[in-house]
Amino acid sequence: MELYKILKKQSCMLDLAAKSKEDCLRQIARSMTNSVKEIEEQKIYEALMAREISGSTGFENGVAIPHAKIAGLKDFAVALMISKKGVDFHSVDKKKSNLFFVIIGPDDNPRDHLQILAQISRFTRNHNALKELLAVKTAEALIESFYRYTSDSLQFKKTKEKKKLFLMVLNELRFFDDILEIFMGKGISGINILESSGARNQLSDIPLFADFLNFLGERSDNRKTIMALLSESEVKEITVAIEEVMGDLNKHSGALIMELDVHFYKGTLES
Repeated sequence: MELYKILKKQSCMLDLAAKSKEDCLRQIARSMTNSVKEIEEQKIYEALMAREISGSTGFENGVAIPHAKIAGLKDFAVALMISKKGVDFHSVDKKKSNLFFVIIGPDDNPRDHLQILAQISRFTRNHNALKELLAVKTAEALIESFYRYTSDSLQFKKTKEKKKLFLMVLNELRFFDDILEIFMGKGISGINILESSGARNQLSDIPLFADFLNFLGERSDNRKTIMALLSESEVKEITVAIEEVMGDLNKHSGALIMELDVHFYKGTLES
C-alpha cells in the first residue's frame, strides 16, 4: 500500500494547539472527520485513546504515530499534523512530540495496517525528511513534501516477473529489526527466518582447531538467515532499502545477499 495514495489532505494541519495528550487526541479525531465521513468523531477518539492506554505511540525525535483499528471503517486514512510547541505524548525519550503521523483503518485488515505502520516507521528515520516537514509554512507545502519523499521512493516498476529466491545471511544482528521492518513495509510477510552460525561456532568444539579460532575473527558467529520468494524488482528494492540502513554491503562483512533463480515452486507462505 502506497502512503501518498491514502494521505487525506483535508485532515492535515499545521496548527495542532493541544497542551495535553487527551486534548491532542480529540483534535486529531475532529480533524480526521474532515475526510472520513462515515465514522463519528467520538468513535475515532475512543479508538485512538484505547490504543494509547495499551502503550504510548510517542516515539523518539519528536515523532508520534497515533493509530487505531475502527469497526465500520472501510478504507485506511493517513494524515500529518504538526504542533509547533509540542505535546507531552509520553514519548520514549521523554521529549515533547511535534510531528504526528495519524493512521486509522478497518478492524479486519491487520496486514495492511502493519504495512502502513512499517512504512511510516521507516519514513521517520529519514532525518532530512522530518526536518523539512517541520519547517514548512503551509499545509499545502506539508503535503507536497510528504508526496515527494514517498512517491519518489517507488524506484522500480512492478510488472509480472519471474520469482527469485532471496537469501540474506545477517551477522550484524543489531540491524535485524530494521530489515524485518523493510519487508513489512513492502507488504512482504511470507518470509522464513533461520537461526544459523558460521564455522567458528562449529570448530570451537574440535580441539584440533582451537589455536586457529582467532584467525576466524572476534565477531559473534550467531547469525540469522532470511529467505523469501520475491520478484526481481522486489529483490532490487529490498537490497536498496537494506543498504540505506547498513551502508554498502561490499564494504563490510556483516551481511551477504544472494539472488537465486527459481525454476519451480508450488504453495505460499503468505498469510
